[in-house]
Amino acid sequence: MNEDCKKLWRLGMPCLSASSLAVSGEHADPGSSTVTQARTDNASTGAIVFGAGRAEGTVLIPGYNALPPMIKPTRDPALSLVALSGVDPTGPVMVEVPLVQNNSAFTGSPVLAGWRIGYAIRYVRGGHVEPTDQRATLHRAFVILGQAGVQLVAVDAQRTDDPLESGTAIDALVASHRLDALVSDAQSAAFHAARRSGYPSACQALEDGTQLWFYGARWAADRVQVLLRTYRQLLSTVAPTPGTE
Repeated sequence: MNEDCKKLWRLGMPCLSASSLAVSGEHADPGSSTVTQARTDNASTGAIVFGAGRAEGTVLIPGYNALPPMIKPTRDPALSLVALSGVDPTGPVMVEVPLVQNNSAFTGSPVLAGWRIGYAIRYVRGGHVEPTDQRATLHRAFVILGQAGVQLVAVDAQRTDDPLESGTAIDALVASHRLDALVSDAQSAAFHAARRSGYPSACQALEDGTQLWFYGARWAADRVQVLLRTYRQLLSTVAPTPGTE
């Protein structure tokens, strides 16, 4: 077997030599139809023979001995992939996933989380102790502040009308109890006089006509304003905002 026949044999094509043509009784005339017929008859069932009909029993392999199918560039390949996946596009393909409780450490905290606000639970002067009168509106304010994350601290206060004495009492309570502010449902008999000596305060009118007062240390004017503004925002989500004074 010569080199040309070896190459054709590897490709699955027959090698017709002059001797084989002579045995079959045909002349090796490249232009004759008999040569083409001989090549067709002796071709391998898996080979591609140009200019001849397909032999019986030949297995067609797209891209090898047959032309690949002509498909559209987008829709037909997509449909083919769906068919291969085994998913019926007319059936439900989405599965409802149940909600998972968010236990993330990045969950938003209450707006006033960590704030400590004191309120007078007793008036103490010398050896005399008198409980304070707390209205229902003050307890409602306690609920709103508690929902905002405020920690309420009950303190003993002293009745006084002296501005300096009242301011000193506020500073002492803020320092000893680590308070951010003080709250009262009226003009406090213990803290209100400190306003005349420059101590910060703020007022929010309540629905029954009373007033909610916030008091702070001399250096805590910003905290008092933040507290009042936040309380008004929280109050507007619970009930219509009453007028302010």
